[in-house]
Amino acid sequence: MITKSNFKDLLKTLGFTTEGNTFQKSIGDAELKVDFGKKEIIYPEDQGLKVHERQTCNFLQNENFVVFECVHRLLNKGYKPEHLELEKPYRIGHSASGGRFDILVKDHQENPLLIIECKTAGEQFEDAWEGTREDGGQLFSYVHQEADTKYLCLYASSFINNELDYEYKLIPHFDNKQILAEDTTLMSFEKANKAEQRFAVWRDTYNLESTEVGIFEDSIQPYLIGKNNYTLAEYTKPIETADKGSRHLEFQKILRQHNIARREQAFEVLVNLFLCKLVDEEENRDNLKFYWNGPAFDNYFDFVDRLQNLYHRGMRKFLNEEISYISREKIDEAFWPVKNDRNATKKQIQEYFTELKFFSNSAFSFLDTHNKDLFDRNTAVLSEVVQMWQGVRLKTDGQNQFLGDMFEVFLDDGIKQSEGQFFTPIPICKFIVSSLPLAQKIDANPEPLKVIDYACGSGHFLNEYAYQIKQIDENDKINRKIDLNDYYANITGIEKEDRLAKVAKVAAYMHGQEQIKILDADALASHSEISPKSFDVLVANPPFAVERFLKTLSEADKNEYKLIQATGENSNSDTIECFFLERIHHLMAPGGVIGVIVPRSILSNIDKVFTSTREILLQFFDIVSIAELGSGTFGKTGTNTVVLFLRRKAKTPEPSEHYRNRVEDFFEGDGQVQYQDKNLIEAYCNHIDVSYEEYIKLFAQTHLEPLSNLLEYDIFKDYRQDFDQSTEIKNLKKSKRFKEKTGIEQSAELEQRLIKYLHRIEKDKLYYFILAHEQTGKVLIVTAPNTNKERKQFLGYEWSSAKGREGIKYEGGETVNDIITPLFDPKDPDNNAKINTAIKRNFIGETTDSLSEHCQYAKLTDMLILDRVVFDKIIILNPQQNTDIETRWPLVKLGDEIETIETGNRPKGGVENISSGAWSLGGEHIHPTNGRVDLSTPKYVSLDFYDGSTRGILQENDILLCKDGALTGKIALLRNELNNEKAMVNEHVFLLRCESQLKQYYIFNFLFSENGQNLLKQNITGSAQGGLNSTNLKEIKIPFPETQIQQKIVDECKAVDHETDEARQTITAAKQQIEEKLQTVVSASSEIKKLGDITDIKSGGTPSRKNNVYWENGLIPWLRSEVCKETHISENIDYECITEEGLNNSSAKWLTSNTTLIALVGATKGKTAFLTFEATTNQNIAGIKSLSKNILDIYIFYCLKSLYKRIIQDLSQYDMLNLTEIKNIRIPVPPLNIQQQLAAEVEQLETEITEAQAVIDKATERKNAILTQYL
Repeated sequence: MITKSNFKDLLKTLGFTTEGNTFQKSIGDAELKVDFGKKEIIYPEDQGLKVHERQTCNFLQNENFVVFECVHRLLNKGYKPEHLELEKPYRIGHSASGGRFDILVKDHQENPLLIIECKTAGEQFEDAWEGTREDGGQLFSYVHQEADTKYLCLYASSFINNELDYEYKLIPHFDNKQILAEDTTLMSFEKANKAEQRFAVWRDTYNLESTEVGIFEDSIQPYLIGKNNYTLAEYTKPIETADKGSRHLEFQKILRQHNIARREQAFEVLVNLFLCKLVDEEENRDNLKFYWNGPAFDNYFDFVDRLQNLYHRGMRKFLNEEISYISREKIDEAFWPVKNDRNATKKQIQEYFTELKFFSNSAFSFLDTHNKDLFDRNTAVLSEVVQMWQGVRLKTDGQNQFLGDMFEVFLDDGIKQSEGQFFTPIPICKFIVSSLPLAQKIDANPEPLKVIDYACGSGHFLNEYAYQIKQIDENDKINRKIDLNDYYANITGIEKEDRLAKVAKVAAYMHGQEQIKILDADALASHSEISPKSFDVLVANPPFAVERFLKTLSEADKNEYKLIQATGENSNSDTIECFFLERIHHLMAPGGVIGVIVPRSILSNIDKVFTSTREILLQFFDIVSIAELGSGTFGKTGTNTVVLFLRRKAKTPEPSEHYRNRVEDFFEGDGQVQYQDKNLIEAYCNHIDVSYEEYIKLFAQTHLEPLSNLLEYDIFKDYRQDFDQSTEIKNLKKSKRFKEKTGIEQSAELEQRLIKYLHRIEKDKLYYFILAHEQTGKVLIVTAPNTNKERKQFLGYEWSSAKGREGIKYEGGETVNDIITPLFDPKDPDNNAKINTAIKRNFIGETTDSLSEHCQYAKLTDMLILDRVVFDKIIILNPQQNTDIETRWPLVKLGDEIETIETGNRPKGGVENISSGAWSLGGEHIHPTNGRVDLSTPKYVSLDFYDGSTRGILQENDILLCKDGALTGKIALLRNELNNEKAMVNEHVFLLRCESQLKQYYIFNFLFSENGQNLLKQNITGSAQGGLNSTNLKEIKIPFPETQIQQKIVDECKAVDHETDEARQTITAAKQQIEEKLQTVVSASSEIKKLGDITDIKSGGTPSRKNNVYWENGLIPWLRSEVCKETHISENIDYECITEEGLNNSSAKWLTSNTTLIALVGATKGKTAFLTFEATTNQNIAGIKSLSKNILDIYIFYCLKSLYKRIIQDLSQYDMLNLTEIKNIRIPVPPLNIQQQLAAEVEQLETEITEAQAVIDKATERKNAILTQYL
């Protein structure tokens, strides 16, 4: 805004000179002056400029400065002072007061040319424009007084940071004869008799059309307002990151206003328009066609024809596709033989051509357009959308972060993320690409790297890779001589969805990476442009869980996949993620590096196709790192995902084939084992804790007697038990053929079958152990945190669905370049403190000493589960928990000790609408930390359903174990919470029940312990979300002490439970007493006052994240609203710090100790905290400090804490509280002695609560200690 305080600086910027208190500037013969002594604005009236009234010639209104700046701009442009009139008055009727034009501009013949209404920038300008669009506002009341005026203009200017900026809206006020001729029912300006009618013409005939250029631009001559010829340099500006949200909201607003419900189609039109704009920017720099020129110079047919032409050229240029296009000129040229023939036939045929060309659905159809009316409606929408983008420049040579963020928002809203495809957030793209050793790959390859994303979607990965290659080139210190064009040309994206393929190509051009090749194809099928085993880098987020995907592949393509043997050729399998992983084997060159996102279940699902997929990974790839991302990574799914960082094995011949042959040799009795590969077998024996000498007796063995010692090892005992209990052996023993044999013959057959069984299972284990053992280097495991808050900090972002703030929100600032995350540093891809650098170093064989808390190294052999009978090649991410539990007691399988392991179910249609009956308990009813059943969210099944169920019926002391979802592994013991009411578990919970109550209590306490929880987590397998299955659950081995020890463990754990029960009762009673004391004081207080009258209330602020000086090495505590948790807060909490510069250059303010904080927005809105140290806060907290010695700060805190529910209820209509609302909160104010007594009593009760809570918090730790002591 221009104000009295910065007006002088503005004049200096405009080139005014000073003489005393007067600023002056000559423009031609005209002289503008400002007398600061008299606070007078002086116009060149001596040169003919007319000032009818003098209300704009003073400093009383900021709007006057805008008028002055606009006059300066007009004179500077070349308009003559004698053609300018200020404050020309007009009247309505005989006695009305009328109004004044701010500026009237006349042409050389003294006819009215332009009326300008000036407003201050920002809200006043926006409100005025909104009013103009609603009812015509001031402009249309003015123009009716000067009906011959050709143009109306709403103008604003501002002066911020010594930079002058201006904007305006230009409305043509004359008729377009062609539009009126095409529809004779339309109203015209010429026939309008009232201001309201003129507005109606603009609204109904010309669809509220306006432009933002046409007066002041360099190519516009004075008096020649408006033009058809727009240039890229003058009329467009690079798009900014800050535009992301506003553009999306504007697009949504347009769709709502025109009732466009088909969002996917609308997004597709938007992409097509981007394609047109890119062609225009590249081919028509000096005469842009991607413009709606306004009703004065344009019409819908010509406008759409230009877009069709651009789209035709864009599809050919960018996507190598030919689409039909016939220009209007071509149609007219076809009639050249009858050019002078005026007969009706020619006219009728031309109308037919027009209908065929324009009145049918096209690449620009927001609506069906099968007649003139629908065409006009659709083009009205189209013109508004084009105006959104016509003034910006999409193509850039650098990485404009707006593009990625914009697509994130628009894709999320406009493309239905179905068929298992979820767009990869920009931060995850950056993390993955920056984790790959690209510089080292470049140095090792004489040719440009061949790179592929075989499920490229909108192209995020490809754009990020190209950007990082450019960064390597720009920061090159060893003269690599990278030719970026060659590198970009070697980038390939494949996308089956044709709309997304188009988006990816558009994105490449927008980033200045037009050489990138995008193939609209099925990545699982062979393609002439995709050579096998040729790619050096692969980055991708392939789809998952797509049903019937195999049906789209040819028989020849299916036969290329080994996984077909697991699914069958005609399967309806939805395991597309597995086939995409095998496809990597087809594509990658030896030594190629990979970063690919897959569901976590790839590592643990025991279905045959998943097991076969893991076999492929172990055979052909080094697993360099596995990074767990956790839920919340993608906006539309809670699926747990991991990033596999792989390297294609480079040895020839394939190590997988070599070691398969060696293992076969071992078991066939190859004598060379004594001197060749002995170390591998010894390593395996050490790993499974079996004697090498005993183990090698298994090789080429045909009798059991030499294996007697080997069969005494636990794992071999398990083999023997599994063999004996197998269906095959049981059926064999029942068979007539077997029974007819002698006892010796039967024993001999069983012996040979057992040896064959042992050979088969041990061949498999030894083979994959050797492959894992021979991998160079350890695996770097990255584990995501468990809580939502910690996951947000880990990822560096979260998803918002709040209206007006939809999309991704970064930790640390507005753009991904401000993001704060342990995963990567957007400003330094080689930051040694970040996880991506540790992964990159692991690729090249270098370890990182100071790893992030989220990381650990592990041998791949330790990540395989080799101590079970069934070997599914499950890859675990917690290998340190795969070691035997240190115990002096035998390990027993849960399945041998628990008599009942079952789940329940729910009726078809769910239980949401059932309000009574029998309890239906699911994972949400298992408390995540205390081992108890939580009935705060009741759910029921009908009594009829309960009575008809045979599984999952609950009894007191049953164990409830969550089997899948976010709470997998969490456990509770059903005590007396149900008060003998009927209840059952649903399909997401295991019911565990033992015949012995002692055993039941012991197993619960062990599984609830840290060791027990680790064992459960280690056995998570199954679906994309991960879960426990009964087979694995039964196989889990736990220490099983003698009965006397079990009793001691149970008794001591019950004693801990008793103490925690008493602590909970203490907390409940103390909170009730606090509430009662507060209510007593409140109800007895006769004096009620507004907070604003008795306290000082102020909010804080956030220093700009873009300026590191405000944050780096800061020492001033800076708090966020999440600290407001209805308690005292001290300096030992986690908080950020700002610097003095940050404090002085933001709205942050010091708050003293004993200040009450109240959260203004977010999950803690309305909640309070009591500050016990000096600190500052962000803008989402208000600090409340008493102004009177007779009102205690601690009383204010307790009072507001007790009023929380009322505050939230009274202010529930507000998304965010403001200081005015806080100031209007009324609280009782009792005498000081009452406040002091209340504070003392409440503080004593809160001390009791704190002590009781400490007992509860230590309960789990104490139970772990009990188990450790006895086990």
